[in-house]
Amino acid sequence: MKRYSISIIAALFATALFDVPMSTANPVSLEWKTIAQALESAPKQGKLIILDVYTDWCGWCKRMDRDTYADSNVVAYLNSRFIASKMNPEKSGKLIYDGKEFSQGEFGQALGVRGYPATVFFNEKAEVLTVVPGYIGAKDFLTILKYFGDGVYLTGVKYEDYVKNGAAATNK
Repeated sequence: MKRYSISIIAALFATALFDVPMSTANPVSLEWKTIAQALESAPKQGKLIILDVYTDWCGWCKRMDRDTYADSNVVAYLNSRFIASKMNPEKSGKLIYDGKEFSQGEFGQALGVRGYPATVFFNEKAEVLTVVPGYIGAKDFLTILKYFGDGVYLTGVKYEDYVKNGAAATNK
């Protein structure tokens, strides 16, 4: 699987512990799809895929659902540019990816997921772009979403440079 080399973790580390949730009033919600549904429909819709890899016991996963995926700015942006998908690798279920059959656990391992939560970004062709491990607050998450959703990653601009050049200022 081809991946874009993005050092998002370092850029987020400084703010992850101090991230204050953005607006959480959210009249619009995300329509979560299974990863199998997302992989099938992304090429048809020309949308990117975001895969939230979580477990039922993961406290940071629950916080990300509560603070990040409930944020109205995050929801609006995700709905406009992405197919939102969730997968619990500890649950049963099979899917086909790149011509191979995987259990959900095997698929998580093949993607390089080593802890939870993890966020996997796919392009419109359902090709893996990158995996971002750990909790991400709404403000930082919106910056990452825009990096991919606005196609900045296609221009060769590194994520760190995107953030340094004022991308975060657009996330108010």
